Amino acid sequence: MTVNLEFSRPFNVREMVPEGATETINATPDECDAIAARFGVGSVFSLSATIGIQSWKRGGFRARGDASAKVTQICVVTLEPFEQVVHASLDQVFVEKSGKLAVDNTDIVVSIDEEDFGYVDEDNIELGEFAVEALILELDPYPRKQGAEFSLSTTGETADEANRENPFAALKLLKLE
Repeated sequence: MTVNLEFSRPFNVREMVPEGATETINATPDECDAIAARFGVGSVFSLSATIGIQSWKRGGFRARGDASAKVTQICVVTLEPFEQVVHASLDQVFVEKSGKLAVDNTDIVVSIDEEDFGYVDEDNIELGEFAVEALILELDPYPRKQGAEFSLSTTGETADEANRENPFAALKLLKLE
């Protein structure tokens, strides 16, 4: 791998047995801190994934599994940090960058976007980054702490605005009837 990743877990596909393989990966506390810094979440307490890898077509590999992480995010309503557990289902096909994927008559994959495939780099599939990217996509971009509500009064004002003294209240008293 040419890029320094916070959570790198390469899996050598050339050492895989014909029945496939199952890998369980866990991030260390230092890796969790680096992932939190990279993606701008309050903190990542734990990150783990269990991934099954099978041969796919001629020269490709399919990785499927589940990943989870315990993270801290900031509530968009109260601005307080809160913890939540994020889960992601993993399913990705990995192919050789330089080779052509042989397609047989049973399964044809049509892809407009090259990003639909992962790549085998120097006989390795990067399982750590695969899990991190899937989990980050599952994070709520507008996280809300359970029970936190943003309430509006019937006039469209927030509770704080409704309780604040209106500077024109004194003018209402002077209004002639």
